[in-house]
Amino acid sequence: MNIRKNISLLLGISIPILMILFVAGSIYIPGLFVKPQYNFLYVSGDNYYSGPQYSIQHNKLIKSEVKEPDYTTYGPPRGEARLFIHDVVKNESREITPEEAQNLFIDSNNTSPDGFEVVHGSYGDGFFPFFFMSEGNYNTQYLKGHNVSKKLNLQLNGYYYDNFRFLGWTK
Repeated sequence: MNIRKNISLLLGISIPILMILFVAGSIYIPGLFVKPQYNFLYVSGDNYYSGPQYSIQHNKLIKSEVKEPDYTTYGPPRGEARLFIHDVVKNESREITPEEAQNLFIDSNNTSPDGFEVVHGSYGDGFFPFFFMSEGNYNTQYLKGHNVSKKLNLQLNGYYYDNFRFLGWTK
């Protein structure tokens, strides 16, 4: 094969291949170098209507009791609220006691000091003409930042879809 004779053919084939490699590299290479540094505290299985409620005030965990009014019936009771620290490097959670959590310095901002945030997945709407036929992943949480998104392996307590509540960032 004479390369000079078929240079236009080689350019025509190599340009799309190089474009695909460039786009794939620009998507996957940044994720190799960006590493989150801040772990986070979350609560799972808390009941909005009664039981312990956790919040962050002045960078410390505050526990308050909420008593359910006698006139309400909101379905079956939820499990006991449990606190977890998620290690972002190992992508695993471990349960901690409220006493341990009260000794932590907790930044309650939605975005960590190194630029990451915990976000819900979203429901997919599908594509025309198959709207409403794709499944969403709203119950899945992701660590998102610096053009990188990583699925989180969280321990969740309870059977409700809303059994995850982000409390804050800790080192």
